[in-house]
Amino acid sequence: MPIDSRPRTDYPNAPMFADVIVPRHLAKTFTYLVPPSLVSRVGVGQRVVVPFGRTTLEGAVIGLTRDLPGGLNVSQLKAIASVSDGDGLSGFSPGMFELSRQVAEEYIAPWGQCLRLVAPPARAVAQPKWSYVATSQGRLALEQGSCPEVHLPLLQRIARRKKGLSAGTIQSSRRSSDRQALLFLEAQQWILRSEGAVSNRPSRILGSKAGTELSTPVCVPIAPAVEVMQRLQMLMQACPTRVLIDGVLDYRVGIMARLAQLVLEQGRSVLIIIGEVVRAQWMAQVLQEATTYPVTLQSRGVSGVDAELNGKVAPQIVIGTRSAIFYPLRSIGLIWVDGEEDSALKEPQEPHYHAREVAWMRAQREFALLVYGSAHPSLEVRSVGEIERVAQCREPDSFPQIELVDMSREYGGAPFSATLTAALRATVAQQDRAILFLNRRGYAGALVCRDCGWVPRCASCAVAFVYYRESARLVCRYCGCRESLPEICGACGASRLSPIGEGTERIEQEVRRLFPGARILRIDRDTTRGVVSTRRLWQQVHSRTWDILIGTQALFQREPILPVGLVGIVHADSGLHVPDFRAAERTHQLLVDAVDLARPAPSGGRVILQTALPMHHVMQAVAAHDPAIFYDEEIQARRMLGYPPVQHLIYLTVSGKDRRLTEVAAQRWVNELHKMLVAAPSRSASAQQSLSADPQSQGIVVLGPVAATGVGSRGTLGWHIMVKGGDRTAMRDGVRRSLETMERAYPGRTFKFSVDVDPVDMG
Repeated sequence: MPIDSRPRTDYPNAPMFADVIVPRHLAKTFTYLVPPSLVSRVGVGQRVVVPFGRTTLEGAVIGLTRDLPGGLNVSQLKAIASVSDGDGLSGFSPGMFELSRQVAEEYIAPWGQCLRLVAPPARAVAQPKWSYVATSQGRLALEQGSCPEVHLPLLQRIARRKKGLSAGTIQSSRRSSDRQALLFLEAQQWILRSEGAVSNRPSRILGSKAGTELSTPVCVPIAPAVEVMQRLQMLMQACPTRVLIDGVLDYRVGIMARLAQLVLEQGRSVLIIIGEVVRAQWMAQVLQEATTYPVTLQSRGVSGVDAELNGKVAPQIVIGTRSAIFYPLRSIGLIWVDGEEDSALKEPQEPHYHAREVAWMRAQREFALLVYGSAHPSLEVRSVGEIERVAQCREPDSFPQIELVDMSREYGGAPFSATLTAALRATVAQQDRAILFLNRRGYAGALVCRDCGWVPRCASCAVAFVYYRESARLVCRYCGCRESLPEICGACGASRLSPIGEGTERIEQEVRRLFPGARILRIDRDTTRGVVSTRRLWQQVHSRTWDILIGTQALFQREPILPVGLVGIVHADSGLHVPDFRAAERTHQLLVDAVDLARPAPSGGRVILQTALPMHHVMQAVAAHDPAIFYDEEIQARRMLGYPPVQHLIYLTVSGKDRRLTEVAAQRWVNELHKMLVAAPSRSASAQQSLSADPQSQGIVVLGPVAATGVGSRGTLGWHIMVKGGDRTAMRDGVRRSLETMERAYPGRTFKFSVDVDPVDMG
């Protein structure tokens, strides 16, 4: 999708034509006539307002020419309505414009949608502080039907709102009919102005202290060793380059603060990306105290004011969530993606970009240093060939004592082993504190043997089967393989197979029964739904007004918690049963985080890890404080089964309201994929080899379609298709061509075709 930079010819009287992309799920461009009055103002990258069907849209010019494209007639073309106003911010910077194109190419998304990611909105203008309300005469006109049809929609909109319709809402409309209707309705006295009827929410202020709801930062940055900083300074001279900082949070923050200070002193800015909003707020507080430069929290996209100020202020630190990777900073010297394995860095909506990968695209353009920070790096980052690694060296006495409890040897079906129950009693008696961690993502739709922990898995894909209670079947979400329910366990022969597992609420009931006098708190999705209740709950957590804290992975998504004397991991292997090939990796990450909640062993720190699979490589790695045990075993499994990072995945979804017709469309897409992956022209020798024969024999496999579980938004039903192979370029080309074919075959909105390149969450 190259940018059209055709030169303008010297024919002053010849009409000018512009190729425009619009922010819709459309890959094609649209040709518009450039009015003579706008010829001098329209250029490639310019934002323009164009008529589109019955409405108007704001698009971007990607090409200009005085040669009329073939098959078009000038009389059939619509003209550009206007150039977007924005006080100099109405165009895209060349770098960000090209970045949006690269994201569109990489993630097989319409370029117009990707432009939204980098669009610098116009400066916010003062909005009128009044609203329009319908008068009794106006409501009577609606009842009697005396309002002209052309002005009726606006009067109905105003009458529906008790407090009226904001004047700013009406004035921001691009439809001239709305403004004409407003004048008419006022003249008829069917509406009138009402001062202050509509409240105006305060805008988010750049650089405001978003962490005022957070407690004092629980972090003491560890000063980096001199040799570490010398090595990083040498790497800064060879940018663009990537570095992995493998260590605990305090260690990473110490390097982050020192490195940011060095970059800022060189007159360049720092961009820090973090998965969760609240963790980003906390990090902003920490860095504000650790550096002498201003820190800006940017978690809600880019405002026009931000974009304008950015060109005028000194180098700064900007911290934000995944969308902040498109923040229009100039002269970036350091991009730091902390918690690079966090699935929150992957955009769930189209375009499905991954902030970690876009960070590398941007670092290459900015000639910046890109740092990935993690206490448990993803296999994808560890497998990057040209990456430098800085690992924290931890002394053995910095870890807590870990005890593995084999739950297959415990009887009675209680959630707590005798070891954990005794440890809880001792901790409460000593007036120390305990945390009980339970990862309730596990058992989500999986069938489990209650005696030995065995889970039925697909023989081809090695992921757990999904248990469908209604049909009493086991189904693989990847390849669609179906099996009947087993009568006995395939490992131990027991008959206690159940989809049920204890949740945090059940654990809380058991703790209250065992320790009626203990102060107990619970942190999970159910207890943190409201903003006020969540803030109050976390204030209790940090004020230590509890004896036993029960929680899920929600414990790790905010500011860190002071370590405690005892951590009990109730069902350590529950996450292994999620039908996702990354189940073991995510379980390892969560268990490492849970272990870090305990104090070091010399300070009385103790972890009791309950599992029915004590010999699993995840459990062995965590118990031995040796991540190499996990990584070595896991990469071998991925290599044998052909999963990332050894091979690549593209996840496709067809959704619609009619299940049968949607399945037919999904099957047709599968057929098109087979044709494209066999016949599509390649851009590389490796792609040619992959496409020259049957895709399965050459390492490209199309799996599905498989019915999605549950019902989507607006009652839609979906079918999933997975493309797996070793040649990413060939796969993207084949999927792109097949998508174009499907969208031509189904031009309406009957079905939605979605593409997710390098999917993250498939459970």
